[in-house]
Amino acid sequence: MGALPAREFVRAVRDFSREHELLPAGARVVAGVSGGPDSIALLLALHELAGPLRLTLHAGHLNHGLRRGAATDARFVAAAAAKLGVPCTVGAADVAALARRRRMSVEEAGRLARYSFLYRLARKTGSPVVAVGHHADDQAETVLMRLLRGAASTGLAGMAERRDLRDPLAARPVRAQPVALVRPLLGRTRAEILAYLRWRKAAWREDPTNASPSHLRNAIRHHLLPLLERRYSPGVRPALARAAATLGREDALLADLAARAQVKAAGVAPRGGAALKVTALRKLPPPVLYRVLHGAAVAAGADPRRLAQSHLDALILLLRGAGGEAHLPGCRASRRGAVLVLRPARR
Repeated sequence: MGALPAREFVRAVRDFSREHELLPAGARVVAGVSGGPDSIALLLALHELAGPLRLTLHAGHLNHGLRRGAATDARFVAAAAAKLGVPCTVGAADVAALARRRRMSVEEAGRLARYSFLYRLARKTGSPVVAVGHHADDQAETVLMRLLRGAASTGLAGMAERRDLRDPLAARPVRAQPVALVRPLLGRTRAEILAYLRWRKAAWREDPTNASPSHLRNAIRHHLLPLLERRYSPGVRPALARAAATLGREDALLADLAARAQVKAAGVAPRGGAALKVTALRKLPPPVLYRVLHGAAVAAGADPRRLAQSHLDALILLLRGAGGEAHLPGCRASRRGAVLVLRPARR
Protein backbone atom coordinates (compact mmCIF):
# COMPACT_ATOMS: atom_id res chain seq x y z
CA MET A 1 0.00 0.00 0.00
CA GLY A 2 1.79 3.10 -1.26
CA ALA A 3 1.59 6.49 0.41
CA LEU A 4 -1.42 8.47 -0.74
CA PRO A 5 -1.34 12.25 -1.31
CA ALA A 6 -3.69 13.96 1.13
CA ARG A 7 -5.70 15.57 -1.67
CA GLU A 8 -6.50 12.06 -3.02
CA PHE A 9 -7.73 10.74 0.33
CA VAL A 10 -11.46 11.23 -0.25
CA ARG A 11 -11.29 9.82 -3.77
CA ALA A 12 -9.65 6.68 -2.38
CA VAL A 13 -12.34 6.38 0.31
CA ARG A 14 -15.01 6.77 -2.37
CA ASP A 15 -13.43 4.09 -4.58
CA PHE A 16 -13.01 1.70 -1.64
CA SER A 17 -16.64 2.24 -0.66
CA ARG A 18 -17.81 1.56 -4.20
CA GLU A 19 -15.71 -1.60 -4.43
CA HIS A 20 -17.24 -3.00 -1.24
CA GLU A 21 -20.72 -1.42 -1.62
CA LEU A 22 -20.48 0.46 1.67
CA LEU A 23 -22.26 3.75 0.93
CA PRO A 24 -25.31 3.32 -1.32
CA ALA A 25 -26.19 6.50 -3.20
CA GLY A 26 -29.00 8.37 -1.49
CA ALA A 27 -28.56 6.56 1.84
CA ARG A 28 -28.92 7.97 5.32
CA VAL A 29 -25.69 7.33 7.25
CA VAL A 30 -24.91 7.60 10.95
CA ALA A 31 -21.21 8.36 11.51
CA GLY A 32 -19.74 7.26 14.82
CA VAL A 33 -17.53 10.14 15.93
CA SER A 34 -15.40 9.90 19.08
CA GLY A 35 -13.46 13.08 18.37
CA GLY A 36 -10.19 11.24 17.66
CA PRO A 37 -8.33 11.65 14.36
CA ASP A 38 -9.84 8.57 12.71
CA SER A 39 -13.46 9.51 13.34
CA ILE A 40 -12.93 13.19 12.49
CA ALA A 41 -11.36 12.13 9.17
CA LEU A 42 -14.36 9.86 8.62
CA LEU A 43 -16.79 12.71 9.27
CA LEU A 44 -14.92 15.07 6.95
CA ALA A 45 -14.62 12.49 4.16
CA LEU A 46 -18.30 11.54 4.37
CA HIS A 47 -19.23 15.21 4.32
CA GLU A 48 -17.22 15.66 1.11
CA LEU A 49 -18.93 12.60 -0.40
CA ALA A 50 -22.41 13.58 0.77
CA GLY A 51 -23.06 15.75 -2.29
CA PRO A 52 -21.82 13.38 -5.04
CA LEU A 53 -23.42 10.32 -3.37
CA ARG A 54 -26.53 12.15 -2.09
CA LEU A 55 -25.85 10.97 1.45
CA THR A 56 -27.75 12.31 4.45
CA LEU A 57 -25.38 12.37 7.42
CA HIS A 58 -26.02 12.25 11.17
CA ALA A 59 -23.12 12.20 13.64
CA GLY A 60 -23.32 10.15 16.83
CA HIS A 61 -21.10 10.45 19.89
CA LEU A 62 -21.31 8.39 23.09
CA ASN A 63 -19.91 9.74 26.35
CA HIS A 64 -18.61 6.67 28.21
CA GLY A 65 -18.34 8.57 31.48
CA LEU A 66 -14.90 7.15 32.20
CA ARG A 67 -12.65 10.20 32.39
CA ARG A 68 -12.72 13.90 33.11
CA GLY A 69 -12.28 15.04 29.53
CA ALA A 70 -15.25 13.05 28.24
CA ALA A 71 -17.69 15.97 28.41
CA THR A 72 -15.20 18.19 26.56
CA ASP A 73 -14.90 15.54 23.84
CA ALA A 74 -18.68 15.50 23.46
CA ARG A 75 -18.81 19.30 23.06
CA PHE A 76 -15.95 19.16 20.57
CA VAL A 77 -17.72 16.58 18.40
CA ALA A 78 -21.00 18.51 18.51
CA ALA A 79 -19.17 21.70 17.44
CA ALA A 80 -17.28 19.91 14.65
CA ALA A 81 -20.53 18.48 13.27
CA ALA A 82 -22.31 21.83 13.57
CA LYS A 83 -19.50 23.53 11.61
CA LEU A 84 -20.22 21.15 8.74
CA GLY A 85 -23.98 21.51 9.08
CA VAL A 86 -24.34 17.86 10.15
CA PRO A 87 -26.87 17.07 12.89
CA CYS A 88 -25.32 15.39 15.92
CA THR A 89 -26.72 13.28 18.74
CA VAL A 90 -24.69 12.92 21.94
CA GLY A 91 -25.52 10.02 24.21
CA ALA A 92 -24.19 8.91 27.58
CA ALA A 93 -23.60 5.52 29.18
CA ASP A 94 -22.25 4.32 32.50
CA VAL A 95 -19.73 1.94 30.98
CA ALA A 96 -18.05 1.12 34.30
CA ALA A 97 -21.39 -0.02 35.74
CA LEU A 98 -22.11 -2.05 32.60
CA ALA A 99 -18.73 -3.77 32.91
CA ARG A 100 -19.47 -4.72 36.52
CA ARG A 101 -22.96 -5.91 35.69
CA ARG A 102 -21.86 -8.02 32.73
CA ARG A 103 -18.59 -9.14 34.37
CA MET A 104 -16.47 -8.01 31.45
CA SER A 105 -13.62 -5.61 30.83
CA VAL A 106 -14.30 -1.89 30.63
CA GLU A 107 -12.98 -1.95 27.04
CA GLU A 108 -15.47 -4.63 25.98
CA ALA A 109 -18.32 -2.90 27.82
CA GLY A 110 -17.44 0.36 26.07
CA ARG A 111 -17.50 -1.35 22.69
CA LEU A 112 -20.91 -2.89 23.34
CA ALA A 113 -22.34 0.37 24.68
CA ARG A 114 -21.03 2.28 21.67
CA TYR A 115 -22.48 -0.13 19.10
CA SER A 116 -25.77 -0.28 20.98
CA PHE A 117 -25.97 3.52 20.93
CA LEU A 118 -25.11 3.73 17.21
CA TYR A 119 -27.61 1.00 16.34
CA ARG A 120 -30.41 2.71 18.25
CA LEU A 121 -29.52 6.07 16.73
CA ALA A 122 -29.63 4.53 13.24
CA ARG A 123 -33.07 3.09 13.92
CA LYS A 124 -34.28 6.40 15.32
CA THR A 125 -33.05 8.40 12.33
CA GLY A 126 -34.11 5.84 9.72
CA SER A 127 -30.50 5.22 8.70
CA PRO A 128 -29.70 1.79 7.23
CA VAL A 129 -25.94 2.43 7.50
CA VAL A 130 -23.60 3.13 10.43
CA ALA A 131 -20.05 4.16 9.48
CA VAL A 132 -17.08 3.89 11.85
CA GLY A 133 -13.48 5.03 11.45
CA HIS A 134 -11.43 1.82 11.65
CA HIS A 135 -8.46 1.91 9.26
CA ALA A 136 -5.70 -0.31 7.89
CA ASP A 137 -3.43 0.06 10.94
CA ASP A 138 -6.35 -0.94 13.19
CA GLN A 139 -6.77 -3.99 11.02
CA ALA A 140 -3.11 -4.99 11.40
CA GLU A 141 -3.32 -4.51 15.17
CA THR A 142 -6.54 -6.53 15.36
CA VAL A 143 -5.09 -9.47 13.42
CA LEU A 144 -1.94 -9.54 15.54
CA MET A 145 -3.91 -9.21 18.78
CA ARG A 146 -6.21 -12.07 17.83
CA LEU A 147 -3.26 -14.19 16.72
CA LEU A 148 -1.66 -13.74 20.15
CA ARG A 149 -4.95 -14.81 21.74
CA GLY A 150 -5.10 -17.98 19.64
CA ALA A 151 -7.99 -17.02 17.36
CA ALA A 152 -9.17 -19.30 14.57
CA SER A 153 -9.42 -18.25 10.93
CA THR A 154 -12.63 -16.28 11.48
CA GLY A 155 -10.90 -14.06 14.04
CA LEU A 156 -7.74 -13.76 11.96
CA ALA A 157 -9.82 -12.45 9.06
CA GLY A 158 -9.90 -9.24 11.08
CA MET A 159 -12.60 -6.62 10.71
CA ALA A 160 -14.96 -6.85 7.76
CA GLU A 161 -15.51 -3.88 5.48
CA ARG A 162 -19.23 -4.42 6.05
CA ARG A 163 -21.26 -6.52 8.46
CA ASP A 164 -24.71 -6.61 10.01
CA LEU A 165 -25.17 -4.65 13.21
CA ARG A 166 -27.81 -5.40 15.82
CA ASP A 167 -28.18 -4.01 19.32
CA PRO A 168 -25.62 -6.00 21.37
CA LEU A 169 -27.28 -4.94 24.64
CA ALA A 170 -30.84 -5.85 23.68
CA ALA A 171 -32.47 -8.09 26.28
CA ARG A 172 -33.80 -10.33 23.51
CA PRO A 173 -33.16 -10.56 19.76
CA VAL A 174 -34.76 -7.69 17.84
CA ARG A 175 -36.80 -8.73 14.79
CA ALA A 176 -36.14 -5.47 12.96
CA GLN A 177 -33.81 -5.50 9.98
CA PRO A 178 -30.15 -5.19 10.98
CA VAL A 179 -28.25 -2.02 10.21
CA ALA A 180 -25.15 -2.23 8.01
CA LEU A 181 -21.95 -1.40 9.90
CA VAL A 182 -19.39 -0.15 7.38
CA ARG A 183 -15.72 0.85 7.57
CA PRO A 184 -14.95 3.20 4.66
CA LEU A 185 -11.42 3.99 5.93
CA LEU A 186 -10.29 0.38 6.21
CA GLY A 187 -8.15 0.71 3.09
CA ARG A 188 -6.24 3.76 4.39
CA THR A 189 -3.42 3.99 6.93
CA ARG A 190 -3.14 6.07 10.10
CA ALA A 191 -0.37 8.14 8.47
CA GLU A 192 -2.65 8.96 5.53
CA ILE A 193 -5.45 9.95 7.87
CA LEU A 194 -3.20 12.34 9.78
CA ALA A 195 -1.86 13.80 6.52
CA TYR A 196 -5.43 14.39 5.33
CA LEU A 197 -6.38 16.10 8.60
CA ARG A 198 -3.35 18.37 8.44
CA TRP A 199 -4.13 19.19 4.80
CA ARG A 200 -7.68 20.09 5.85
CA LYS A 201 -6.29 22.02 8.87
CA ALA A 202 -8.69 20.03 11.03
CA ALA A 203 -8.47 19.64 14.79
CA TRP A 204 -9.09 16.45 16.75
CA ARG A 205 -9.02 15.17 20.31
CA GLU A 206 -6.51 12.69 21.71
CA ASP A 207 -7.74 10.04 24.15
CA PRO A 208 -5.01 9.61 26.81
CA THR A 209 -6.07 6.00 27.40
CA ASN A 210 -4.79 5.17 23.90
CA ALA A 211 -1.26 5.56 25.23
CA SER A 212 -1.71 3.24 28.21
CA PRO A 213 0.46 0.10 27.81
CA SER A 214 -1.89 -1.82 30.12
CA HIS A 215 -4.20 -2.49 27.16
CA LEU A 216 -3.02 -5.19 24.76
CA ARG A 217 -3.94 -3.21 21.65
CA ASN A 218 -1.90 -0.23 22.86
CA ALA A 219 1.08 -2.46 23.62
CA ILE A 220 0.86 -3.89 20.11
CA ARG A 221 0.47 -0.42 18.57
CA HIS A 222 3.26 1.35 20.45
CA HIS A 223 5.75 -1.47 21.09
CA LEU A 224 5.29 -4.77 19.25
CA LEU A 225 4.45 -3.50 15.75
CA PRO A 226 7.22 -0.85 15.77
CA LEU A 227 9.68 -3.54 16.93
CA LEU A 228 8.61 -5.88 14.10
CA GLU A 229 8.92 -3.06 11.57
CA ARG A 230 12.28 -1.91 12.84
CA ARG A 231 14.00 -5.26 13.20
CA TYR A 232 12.23 -7.86 11.08
CA SER A 233 9.68 -6.65 8.51
CA PRO A 234 9.27 -3.00 7.46
CA GLY A 235 6.06 -3.94 5.63
CA VAL A 236 4.44 -5.90 8.43
CA ARG A 237 1.33 -3.68 8.68
CA PRO A 238 0.21 -3.97 5.03
CA ALA A 239 1.23 -7.66 5.10
CA LEU A 240 -1.11 -8.29 8.04
CA ALA A 241 -3.88 -6.33 6.32
CA ARG A 242 -3.43 -8.40 3.13
CA ALA A 243 -3.48 -11.62 5.16
CA ALA A 244 -6.72 -10.47 6.81
CA ALA A 245 -8.29 -9.77 3.42
CA THR A 246 -7.30 -13.22 2.11
CA LEU A 247 -8.59 -14.95 5.22
CA GLY A 248 -11.76 -12.90 5.01
CA ARG A 249 -12.51 -14.25 1.52
CA GLU A 250 -11.82 -17.80 2.65
CA ASP A 251 -13.87 -17.26 5.79
CA ALA A 252 -16.85 -16.12 3.69
CA LEU A 253 -16.62 -19.33 1.64
CA LEU A 254 -16.45 -21.53 4.74
CA ALA A 255 -19.35 -19.64 6.31
CA ASP A 256 -21.47 -20.31 3.23
CA LEU A 257 -20.57 -24.02 3.24
CA ALA A 258 -21.34 -24.23 6.97
CA ALA A 259 -24.72 -22.52 6.54
CA ARG A 260 -25.72 -25.05 3.90
CA ALA A 261 -24.43 -27.95 5.98
CA GLN A 262 -26.32 -26.74 9.05
CA VAL A 263 -29.60 -26.77 7.12
CA LYS A 264 -28.98 -30.34 5.92
CA ALA A 265 -27.97 -31.54 9.39
CA ALA A 266 -30.84 -29.88 11.27
CA GLY A 267 -33.05 -32.12 13.36
CA VAL A 268 -36.17 -31.43 15.41
CA ALA A 269 -34.94 -28.83 17.87
CA PRO A 270 -36.19 -28.31 21.42
CA ARG A 271 -37.73 -24.94 22.21
CA GLY A 272 -34.99 -22.31 22.23
CA GLY A 273 -32.36 -24.87 21.30
CA ALA A 274 -30.86 -26.70 18.33
CA ALA A 275 -30.59 -30.28 17.11
CA LEU A 276 -28.15 -31.77 14.61
CA LYS A 277 -28.11 -35.22 13.00
CA VAL A 278 -24.93 -37.05 13.95
CA THR A 279 -24.66 -38.95 10.65
CA ALA A 280 -24.73 -35.69 8.68
CA LEU A 281 -22.16 -34.09 10.96
CA ARG A 282 -19.73 -36.97 10.60
CA LYS A 283 -19.52 -36.39 6.84
CA LEU A 284 -18.31 -32.82 7.23
CA PRO A 285 -14.64 -31.78 6.97
CA PRO A 286 -13.35 -30.36 10.28
CA PRO A 287 -13.32 -26.64 9.27
CA VAL A 288 -16.99 -26.82 8.27
CA LEU A 289 -17.96 -29.06 11.19
CA TYR A 290 -16.58 -26.69 13.78
CA ARG A 291 -18.50 -23.80 12.22
CA VAL A 292 -21.75 -25.78 12.20
CA LEU A 293 -21.28 -26.67 15.87
CA HIS A 294 -20.44 -23.07 16.72
CA GLY A 295 -23.57 -21.81 14.94
CA ALA A 296 -25.78 -24.37 16.66
CA ALA A 297 -24.33 -23.53 20.07
CA VAL A 298 -24.97 -19.82 19.56
CA ALA A 299 -28.52 -20.56 18.38
CA ALA A 300 -29.03 -22.50 21.62
CA GLY A 301 -27.93 -19.58 23.80
CA ALA A 302 -24.13 -19.86 23.95
CA ASP A 303 -22.25 -16.59 24.36
CA PRO A 304 -20.14 -16.27 21.18
CA ARG A 305 -17.57 -14.08 22.99
CA ARG A 306 -16.87 -16.84 25.52
CA LEU A 307 -17.21 -19.83 23.23
CA ALA A 308 -13.75 -21.40 22.97
CA GLN A 309 -12.19 -24.20 20.96
CA SER A 310 -12.31 -26.44 24.05
CA HIS A 311 -16.11 -26.15 24.13
CA LEU A 312 -16.40 -27.22 20.51
CA ASP A 313 -13.99 -30.10 21.18
CA ALA A 314 -16.38 -31.26 23.92
CA LEU A 315 -19.16 -31.39 21.33
CA ILE A 316 -16.91 -33.46 19.07
CA LEU A 317 -16.49 -36.00 21.88
CA LEU A 318 -20.28 -36.28 22.14
CA LEU A 319 -20.43 -36.95 18.40
CA ARG A 320 -17.94 -39.76 18.87
CA GLY A 321 -20.13 -41.41 21.46
CA ALA A 322 -19.01 -39.94 24.76
CA GLY A 323 -21.79 -39.95 27.33
CA GLY A 324 -23.00 -37.24 29.66
CA GLU A 325 -23.37 -33.57 28.86
CA ALA A 326 -21.12 -30.85 27.55
CA HIS A 327 -21.51 -27.54 29.35
CA LEU A 328 -20.85 -24.46 27.27
CA PRO A 329 -21.12 -20.80 28.31
CA GLY A 330 -24.86 -20.25 27.95
CA CYS A 331 -25.97 -23.69 26.75
CA ARG A 332 -25.59 -27.42 27.36
CA ALA A 333 -25.39 -30.31 24.91
CA SER A 334 -26.09 -34.02 25.02
CA ARG A 335 -26.33 -36.96 22.64
CA ARG A 336 -29.83 -38.41 22.14
CA GLY A 337 -29.36 -41.44 19.93
CA ALA A 338 -28.45 -40.18 16.46
CA VAL A 339 -29.05 -36.54 17.34
CA LEU A 340 -26.88 -33.95 19.08
CA VAL A 341 -29.20 -31.73 21.13
CA LEU A 342 -28.26 -28.29 22.46
CA ARG A 343 -30.41 -26.42 24.97
CA PRO A 344 -30.09 -23.12 26.81
CA ALA A 345 -28.24 -23.48 30.11
CA ARG A 346 -30.39 -24.05 33.17
CA ARG A 347 -31.21 -20.78 34.91
